[in-house]
Amino acid sequence: MQLKVSDTVHTHLRDAILAGELAPGAVVPSERELSERLGVNRHAVREAISRLQQARLVQVSHGGPTRVLDWQAT
Repeated sequence: MQLKVSDTVHTHLRDAILAGELAPGAVVPSERELSERLGVNRHAVREAISRLQQARLVQVSHGGPTRVLDWQAT
């Protein structure tokens, strides 16, 4: 079974959050920046961020930055 691009992006960001590379309160780079940095389309980034939000690892503020939540406290 082949992984979707969004799965790869999700795993990358999730691992960075769980390892503390993106600390609680940190701003997650924008969709545009992540898509350029990771060489993927913005839809894949958007889908991955949505999954992180559902897992309560990030808080998405429409029109504002997406921030890492303190997953250990929640």
